[in-house]
Amino acid sequence: MKSVIKILLILICIASGFSSCITNKELDYLQDIKLKYPEIIMHPEEYKIIPGDQLLIVVYTVDEETRTLFSSYTPRFSGQNITDRTSGDVYQQARGLDDASGVSPISVYADGTITFPYIGSIYVQGQTLLEVRENISAKLDAFSDGTTAEVSLYNRFFSILGEAEADRILMPKTSLTIFEALAIGSSLGPYADRSKVSIIRQTDSGSKTKTFDLRSKDIIDTEFYYIQPNDVIYVPQLKRKFLGSTTSFAGAFGLITSLAGVIIFTLRVF
Repeated sequence: MKSVIKILLILICIASGFSSCITNKELDYLQDIKLKYPEIIMHPEEYKIIPGDQLLIVVYTVDEETRTLFSSYTPRFSGQNITDRTSGDVYQQARGLDDASGVSPISVYADGTITFPYIGSIYVQGQTLLEVRENISAKLDAFSDGTTAEVSLYNRFFSILGEAEADRILMPKTSLTIFEALAIGSSLGPYADRSKVSIIRQTDSGSKTKTFDLRSKDIIDTEFYYIQPNDVIYVPQLKRKFLGSTTSFAGAFGLITSLAGVIIFTLRVF
């Protein structure tokens, strides 16, 4: 009977110890792991404005009266030409060739509108930054020919929760890949469950959650590959956690040594 108990205890120790080992299959990216959901090839979506966003609107004009009228939103001119920019590079939009410091952001109200001086209420919810720029520029052109506006997102942040540690991070642009986002934020530890990563996104129609396998190379250019401002990336923890993660030779050697000590102790006691 004692010999049976010894064998059972030894087997339990070995099984428990090696169940805590973390393999390369659980850590490596771009593996040949087939997705269990439809593969829809997508390109980065242009960010669409939602209530609570803050917009940085900068007015450009050569007319002195218009410049005085919108002085709170007119940058200090650097003397360089104004280039035609798109919503792709937010940093270039926000700073451009001119000094936009001192221009205060404008909040998007709960009803999806903003209030801009001498123009009034403008509905912006669900629109891209480029669409809002064209709308405001058209209204500004009525004050003086050639008056335009640059519109960029002021609150360009995403958050990381879970095993990747909690953090709120400034985005350099309005669209990042999931790998770029994780590279900017905290790196994933060995206990992070890369097979069940979730992105929680706020849209103008409510919250949406996307869960996917980060290890699969099939996520590239799919709906799971890109993040946007206000996204929350949640990385859960692996369920098994006993003697600690083992991801290297030194760790494996330490685990084997510990198990050997437990086995010797069991043999002597029983």
